[in-house]
Amino acid sequence: MKSKQQDLIYIYDSDHQKIIMIDSETGEQVDEKDDQITSMLKYLDQEGRQILLRKFAVWCTRQINDKLKPMQKKILDLAEEAIIQEATTEDLKELYEETEGAAVATDSVGLRQGEESAPAYLAARECINPDPLEGAIQAARFHRIWTEMKQDDDSRKVLKEVKATAQDDLITQVEQQQTDHLLDLMNK
Repeated sequence: MKSKQQDLIYIYDSDHQKIIMIDSETGEQVDEKDDQITSMLKYLDQEGRQILLRKFAVWCTRQINDKLKPMQKKILDLAEEAIIQEATTEDLKELYEETEGAAVATDSVGLRQGEESAPAYLAARECINPDPLEGAIQAARFHRIWTEMKQDDDSRKVLKEVKATAQDDLITQVEQQQTDHLLDLMNK
């Protein structure tokens, strides 16, 4: 029996420049409700704490990128410059738009084929999203998607038979790590 997560199709929406989820059975876009992380990120945005949003996006990306490719390094270097306010929104927008083709290809091929490097690249790109809130939300999502993809298929099958909520427990752990890190950033 497939999990609900495996029945989702991820598509890049070039109009809104973000990945959306489509239910493969109905063909309809999945309505994403705010989870705890998204609610906290929106609060930080309302408080004008864009630097914290960028720091969080970079943290999520570093959790899933143990070996950076040259483009990911370039992206994260620019994100770090934005954090210390040495890069402008125009600098971010320019590189973000420049990497759109690679993001579409990564989504079209990588995510759909279960490549662990796909959410890692897409999370890195979100670190330079001109909208720091959207970038942080998407980086957190890709962190969770990567966690799901990282499990090997055989272990998923065994876990479903033994304990159906094992995968949910893993995602809950990642969300807790994200929450803890956000709280740490807010308290600095």
